[in-house]
Amino acid sequence: MDDMTHQTAAPQADAAGAAGAPGRKLDWKSELQTLLTIFVMVTVQCVAINGLYKPNGLISGGLTGVGMLLEYLSGFPSWLSILLLNIPLLALAVWKLHFRFTLYTIIASLYFSAAMAFTADIRIPFDFTNPLSQLTGALLGAVICGAAGAPIVRRGASTGGLDIVAILLAKRFSFSMGTISYLFNVLITGALAFVNGLDTAALAILVLFISSAVFNGVLQGLNRTKTLFIISDRWEEIAPHVLKDVHRGVTLIPAKGAYTGQDRTVVYIIARTTELAAIRRIVMAVDPRAMFSIIDTREVVGRGFTPNN
Repeated sequence: MDDMTHQTAAPQADAAGAAGAPGRKLDWKSELQTLLTIFVMVTVQCVAINGLYKPNGLISGGLTGVGMLLEYLSGFPSWLSILLLNIPLLALAVWKLHFRFTLYTIIASLYFSAAMAFTADIRIPFDFTNPLSQLTGALLGAVICGAAGAPIVRRGASTGGLDIVAILLAKRFSFSMGTISYLFNVLITGALAFVNGLDTAALAILVLFISSAVFNGVLQGLNRTKTLFIISDRWEEIAPHVLKDVHRGVTLIPAKGAYTGQDRTVVYIIARTTELAAIRRIVMAVDPRAMFSIIDTREVVGRGFTPNN
């Protein structure tokens, strides 16, 4: 479901593709986990699309949305449209993108079309003639699709389609992948207004927004991390307390004040949000005059955080 990835997936997936470069030992356990993640999460997405989106006349984003539009217009199976639309883009990915990312994207894209076919008749027991049930079903579908899309990207894959176009255009031109996906989804949502009505198109916009927000939230994780820079004359007391009481690593960085020219030591810490209060208490107890900054950190890979695989 390529619309999920338009904010953060493509750059991560592109970088993850580099992990398959020569020189790195193949981790079969990790690769099998990636395949299992793709098969399970793609199946979940397709169940949500066929069981919750289609009865509402909604569309997903990206090429999946184009396939669904064609089905609403002509009755031509969306799974087959998605497959045919993806073939030239997958060929382009083989030529232009990293091997590992491309391989898993091909697998995910082909399986996505297959899963759309074998879940086509699935119906979830909602009364879609009831406006409240329509809204509930649409929102539930958005949450499911967004949450299921994030693990696929986390494993360095994509379901193809618009992701491939966004990556290539972003590399060549000064457009962000988010902008490219946003413009494309505006076009297909506008087309939906002519096919299924303005109310349905408005609901589709809400669904796309929610699924994207859920996707990004799950991808970045609930355990957000922060980077702390602490400047204190009593750094020698602060560092051991953080190590012992919070069980968090500390790095000491030599620095010099630009105005005073005085040599200083900056305490550098990466911590989870839940650990901030404890660190703050330690710093304030040791040195109430200490200065420190707390910076949002999007992702940390390594011991104690995201596994490096």
